[in-house]
Order: sequence, then C-alpha cells, then structure tokens
Amino acid sequence: MNQNAYPQTQSGRIFIIIAVAVAAIAAGIIFSSNLMQRTLDLREAQLFPQPRLVGDFELETATGEPFTRDNLDGQWTLLFAGFTNCPDVCPDTLAVLAQSMRELEQIGREDRPQVVFLSVDPARDHGQHLAEYVEWFHTDFVGVTGEEGEIDQLTRQLGLVYYLEDPDEETGYYNVDHSASVLIIDPQGRLYGRFGPAVTSEDVTADVFALTR
Repeated sequence: MNQNAYPQTQSGRIFIIIAVAVAAIAAGIIFSSNLMQRTLDLREAQLFPQPRLVGDFELETATGEPFTRDNLDGQWTLLFAGFTNCPDVCPDTLAVLAQSMRELEQIGREDRPQVVFLSVDPARDHGQHLAEYVEWFHTDFVGVTGEEGEIDQLTRQLGLVYYLEDPDEETGYYNVDHSASVLIIDPQGRLYGRFGPAVTSEDVTADVFALTR
C-alpha cells in the first residue's frame, strides 16, 4: 500500500471542501458584489456639479403634520412630484421607488432614504385620499401638498414644472402635466441630483446604495 495515498486523498478532500465553501460564499454575496460594481460610477443618477441648498417652504403631510425644510435634514430624500389621478407616470415611478426600498431593506440597509410624493394638485389630493394613495405603494412613503403658492415656491427652486389643464366641460376632470424626474436631496438639505424618467428599481437601488454607504 502506498503510504502517501492517504495524505494525498485527505489533501484532495480538503481542497474540494474549501472550493465548495468559497463557491457557496460567492453565491451568497453575488447580489451585493454586483451591486458594488454597478454603483461605482452611478450609472443612472445624474449628480449636479454644485449641490444647491433648498430654501424654506411650508407644506403639509397627508396626515396633517407640517412638512418644512427641516424635514429634509439628516437623511437622504427622494422626491417626486405628481398627482394621484395620474394614469401612468406617477404610479409607475412610485412602484419603482417602492421596489427599490424593499431591495435595500433585503440587503440590510437601515439608512434608506425617505421617499416624498409631492402632489401638485391640492384640490383633489389631500388628507386620507393622499395618505391611502402613497401607502398603497409603501407604508413609509410620505405624501405632502399645500397651498399653490407654497408648492410653486418649492417646485421653482427644485427646477420642477407642472401645469393644470382646463377641466373637461362635461366631467370636470382635468389632467396635470408635470416633470417626471425623481430628485435626490442630501442630508444637508441640498438638491444633489436626479433620476431621469423611466429609471428602473435596480438602478435606483444601486445608486442609492453607493450614495449612502
């Protein structure tokens, strides 16, 4: 009997065990690894060369609480402006943001940004209706609106535009044209960047992961 056979067999088994363990670890962290690689260059988020401090404003949440400039301090914020009767862009964008927040939660990110839906249609979007709308996408989402002058003050400094069309003579229904970008506001309350329209949840997750790590 070859006395070296046993040690060689043992060495082979140890090698196989190590290889399997390494493969298992690699498989377990593949999502995070890919995420790290994709976030190095912020492929989708467009960062502004010079972040701009957001000025004072006074809005109100769907639950009746004040929402002011102070609510932007100390955390990242993703802000999207629209209206609850929007047929496509608003629900599609909020669904993407909701999925992104769930993905960040799944990978253990506790410092997820707050997501703010600013309704530019306060006549129809307020109180319980606005609260139920944003909560349908994610229970942590914050719905805010306010008087037209306050909305205009905030949207102008954020570079957002919106326009309420004339109501239909028979139904009274009216559409609202509005910007479709998701704005990124940093923990210092500065307008930091934006996601363009039609961004995916994977892109948002990757770039938010990079910004908040």
